[in-house]
Formats: sequence, structure tokens, C-alpha cells
Amino acid sequence: MPEGSYWTTRRISRRTALRGAGLGLLGITGAALIGCGGADEAATATSTAAPGGTVAPGGGATRVAADQVRLKAGETYTGIFPTPAEMNPAVNATPGGTYHFRIFDSPHMDFNRILSSTVNTPNDLTKNKLFRLVLGAQADAAAIAVEGDLVESFEATPDLKQYTLHLRKGAKFHNVAPTNGREFDSEDVKLSIERYQAGGVQKDVFADVTGIETPDAHTVVVKLSQPLGEFPQMAASWSYMDAREMIADLDFLGKHAIGTGPFIQESWAAKEGQEFVRHPDYFEEGRPYLDRVSGRVYDDDNTLQAGFITGNVFNYEAANVDVANQLLQQAKDAVLFMYKGAQGANVNGFHFQMKNPTWQDERVRRAFSMAIDRPEWAAARFGIDAEASGNGYSTGPMAWKVLHDEVPDLTTQGPWYQYNPAEAAALLTAAGYSKDNQITTELTAWYARNDWGEIMVPNLNQIPQINATFRQVDNPTAVTLLNERNFTDITNITWGPPAYAVDQTIYPWYHSKGGLNHNNVNDAAMDKLVSDQRVEADPVKKMELWREIEAKIYDQVWDVFTPTNFQRRGLFHNYVINFRQHGLGALTTYCTAQLRAVWLDNL
Repeated sequence: MPEGSYWTTRRISRRTALRGAGLGLLGITGAALIGCGGADEAATATSTAAPGGTVAPGGGATRVAADQVRLKAGETYTGIFPTPAEMNPAVNATPGGTYHFRIFDSPHMDFNRILSSTVNTPNDLTKNKLFRLVLGAQADAAAIAVEGDLVESFEATPDLKQYTLHLRKGAKFHNVAPTNGREFDSEDVKLSIERYQAGGVQKDVFADVTGIETPDAHTVVVKLSQPLGEFPQMAASWSYMDAREMIADLDFLGKHAIGTGPFIQESWAAKEGQEFVRHPDYFEEGRPYLDRVSGRVYDDDNTLQAGFITGNVFNYEAANVDVANQLLQQAKDAVLFMYKGAQGANVNGFHFQMKNPTWQDERVRRAFSMAIDRPEWAAARFGIDAEASGNGYSTGPMAWKVLHDEVPDLTTQGPWYQYNPAEAAALLTAAGYSKDNQITTELTAWYARNDWGEIMVPNLNQIPQINATFRQVDNPTAVTLLNERNFTDITNITWGPPAYAVDQTIYPWYHSKGGLNHNNVNDAAMDKLVSDQRVEADPVKKMELWREIEAKIYDQVWDVFTPTNFQRRGLFHNYVINFRQHGLGALTTYCTAQLRAVWLDNL
């Protein structure tokens, strides 16, 4: 594995080295991290370019001058450049104000039914996990670093089969029915984990848990059937902790986002948006700084861009450099943050329904993939970013940084990812299809709907044996079809939320009994591979298994992946302080939790 790659920066290396001596020395206290990279390293990181950006040497005890709060408007930043004010939010933050952003239309509020940003966003604002991703102006956007959330510290036994979690004292649920402001405790953890274990899309996170003990209100002992060194990262990715009152009424839980989080859900209107107000008893002193968070549903990108230009939307993720530079000039007080996506998009492609006999023929699946002109797709959508995005390289669920130093080229993905319409037609002929006996299929999607209608379906229909149509559905329908696995032919992928441990990107999705096996893949060899990598302790052997798994994913084509732009370009107004996009996704996708520490300058 290359030095400094996705899950193996020097902090991970230190943690790995300590495993032999036991992880009891590696508890989380304050901002100490167990992931890779982190705020302490980020504060002294260098950048390739930083017009107007400087790194303060450290936070002081007094507020900084007014001209040291914001980034310089109209500039592009390509590194970690916290302003002097952002170096010490506790001293410099200005409380109050409302943050306005885009929110996706939520089908419900239960993250154990659908792992989607449509549900994650309100959960990120209203709930907490045991561990969480490090975010903000001082964090490395390309690093997966986790820290304690509801866990204040922990110890693990030397064999990594038992974790003792020490919970924060004084973490209170929202003062609304049915939790009524009571304190979060170990029983809530136990019942939350047991609910996930019982079934649903998060069951794989806790599949190895054999016992949960609660010796007191603030201590949880988790026992595992096998060593699991990445248990904190796994729990940090997805698993919100719910109150026992909510777990007792899952219908109510699906209709209300209630937890210990920094904001209280005030209202939720389907297809319109959601409103959140400050949780006055939030356990992080002084936070959140914002009084309100207002999320509006924007299905039209032109309307969203107009909202950003006029200041009615505070952040925007640009599709390519042309859009980014245009908005940088048009939007008052805007800054552009350029960074490389850590995992790529989590909606770049589609699933074949493997229960359908049509798609059980690998020749058919491979032909569909070869019908897609990925280099032209990348050029059309990403412009000059296409070369830096691998000229059509179409990442699967495993982050590109796991196996590569740089974004690889499309040629690394094997023959079925190369554009070859003649070979696609030959494969379909061999499978028994012709112009008079076509495969007729409907592709349903909300994510990447423009690309599907304008690029993918026309590509497919160039093959004489294919008659493909596209049906756009709304966002709640798209994620419900996917997670309930009740689609017939082809539907959009959502590889989400982005995971903090490699295992979570492959085992749940490809094991025949995996909680996220949306398209019902059932392959004995794959079951063995993903099970073997989960327990393999030797990093070299583990890497070999990961390479074999990725090669099999691209060879079997149970899913078809399409190009994504790794050159991310996030814009925000410079009066938004202590906010940055992250390599795992923008604010609306899987980084909404950072609004707990964001403040607004002079608004």
C-alpha cells in the first residue's frame, strides 16, 4: 500500500504498531484521534497554492482582529488554510444566525432502513454516534480521521475482541416527547446496537458483536466474536445512537429525528424542506453557534446556483472548473475550495437486479458496460477536469486511494470497462439477442438523471440488440426502490454513506447475506473473499484480498460504474466560518455534522 494513502497515513501506522501491545494506551480523549490524519496534523500542513490564505501558528486566548476571521473573497484555496479565527473557535465564534443550504427530500427518518444522504442529513443534525469523522477548517479533507462523539474514551483488549467504551456524562436528549431532555446512557447504546443487529441495512457493522454489558450508566463493554481493529471507524460511519423510547416505537422514529445532536428538528415538509433550531443543552460547550439551520429542497441545479449567487444558499458543489470559476466571480463574498475526492461519487452507476434471469448472464452485463463511452462521458461532463479524473475511470465502492497513489486510468479496470460497441454487440449475439429479439429494459434513477438521459441511454441504444428507456423518479422513490430491493431490471447505485473502513465498502454490498446487497449478488467465491478480508490481520495479505475483490467486481459486472469527477470544487461564502467540504462528500451528503461548529461572521 502506498505511503500516505487513504487508510494508511502515519497515524494509522502508529495505531497498527501499537496493536501488538494492546490498544489500552490508545483511548480517545478530547480531540485525540484514532483515524488517519487529523486536526493536530492539519494545522501545520502545507498547500500547493493559497492566494490570500495563511495558517495561523496557533489559537490565542483572546479574539482575533476582524480582518483575521474570513478567507479572502474571490480566491481559490487548494490546501488546509484555517483563518486565525478558525484556529480557536471557542474564543472567536460569534453565536447566532441561520445557515441556509440544500437538503434532499427525505422518505423517512430511519437510517436503519435506508443508508442515504436523504436520511443521513437530518440525522447528522439531530443525533450523535459513538465516534465521528473529523471535520472543519483544520481537518485534512482527504483523510479519514475519527474522534470520540458520545464516547469520551475507550480501551480495547490486546486481542481486539473487546472494547470498553466510556460515555460522555451530561449528554442530553432533546427536550421534546418522548425523550424529554433526559441524559443519554449505556442502555441506549445497548438497545441501539441490538436493534441494528436484529436486521436492517446496518446489521453488518455489528455482525461480530456477541455480547454487550452495561456495568454502569456511562460504561459499555462490547464483546466480539473475532478481532476487529476497525470497530471505532465502523461505528463512526453510520450508526447513530437512538433513545430507548424511540426504539420502542419505530413508526414514531421513522417520522421524527430526535436525539442528542446539536439541533432539534422543528419541521419537515415533504418536497419542501426541513427546519432545525439550536439544542440549548448540547453537550459540547458553546456549540452549536448557529441559532437555526434551514434546508430547502432544490431539484433544479440552475435554481440552486442562483440561490448561491444571491446568498440564499451558503455553499455549493460545482460539477466542473467552468461552473466553479463562473460562480466564484458572480457570487458576492464567495471562495473556492479545491480538493481531491477521497472516494469519488457514491451515485456513479447502476445495479443489475441479479434475481432477474436476464442479468444472470455475464455476457449481457459485460455488453452493457462496454456500450458506455466513458472517456467521452468524462470529457462532456468534467471538461478539463477529465484528465485529472482518470479520463473516464469509474470507481467502484472501494476508495481509489486504497489501492493507488493517484487516480488511476480507465485501462486499470479491465476489458469490460473499455468502450467497444462491436464487442458488446457480439456478446449479446452470443447470448441469443438480435435486432429483432432485443433486450428491452427500463432504467430508473434520480441521482445522475441528466447523465442517464443524455449519455447513458443513447450509448446503450447504439447497440442493435438493446432497447433501453429511462424513467426519472423522485429522490425518495429512488432510494426506497434500492434499499427495499424491489426493482426489476436496473436502478441507480447509491454507494452511501461513504465508509470509514474498507470492510464497509465491500462486505455489506457483496456478501450474499450482506445488509446492503441491494441487487442480490449471490456468489460463493465472493462470499469467501469478503469474509476472509474481514478477519485477515496481515496487511500485505489483506491488500492482496482487496485487489482480488476489486478485480472480481469489475470482471463480473454485477454493477456498472460510470465516471466521476475526483477534482472537487466546493464554493462557500466567506462569511461562513469553520466550514470546509470533505473528500467524502459535500455538506448535504455526509458532512452535515460539521454545522455544530460553524458560525457566521457579521450576519
